[in-house]
Amino acid sequence: MLRGVGAVLILAGCSGMGFWYRKRLYLGLEHLRLMRQILELFISEIAYGKAALPECCLRVGERVEEPYRGALLRVCEAMEKRESGFRECFRENMAKALEKLPVNEREKESFLGLGDCCGLEENRMQIRAIEQYRDRLETAIGQREAGMEKQGKLAAGLGILCGLFLVIVLY
Repeated sequence: MLRGVGAVLILAGCSGMGFWYRKRLYLGLEHLRLMRQILELFISEIAYGKAALPECCLRVGERVEEPYRGALLRVCEAMEKRESGFRECFRENMAKALEKLPVNEREKESFLGLGDCCGLEENRMQIRAIEQYRDRLETAIGQREAGMEKQGKLAAGLGILCGLFLVIVLY
């Protein structure tokens, strides 16, 4: 009886790990889409609102969800206090916000590059630079979407198979 209960618990635990990993894959894709949306909001604020990047952080921060909201609002507050330059402030706060998200370093860097646009004087140049970072995110999203279904099935299947393997080995 106890062996049967143990087998069921092992199988459930391993399957749960597989489905957890699958969920993290989909969550990473969702965060990449949110990052792309934030960059598009920055582009529209600069193009149509003629706002400077620190002001854009305030406007965009009010429209997005956590963890991006808090980080963008902290960037705006730090810029008002003149604690440091926009580049350093943006990178520091957004890196903290992106720290625990399921995206890789290359994808994070495509988003954090927004801080490098501050030195550009003309709005059109800022917009072009932000569009380049948005295009990098678009490429990352396309790459993730291409293999997402296979990776998700693989993660769930491997979790179940590992559970079955452990049950057989332990019996």
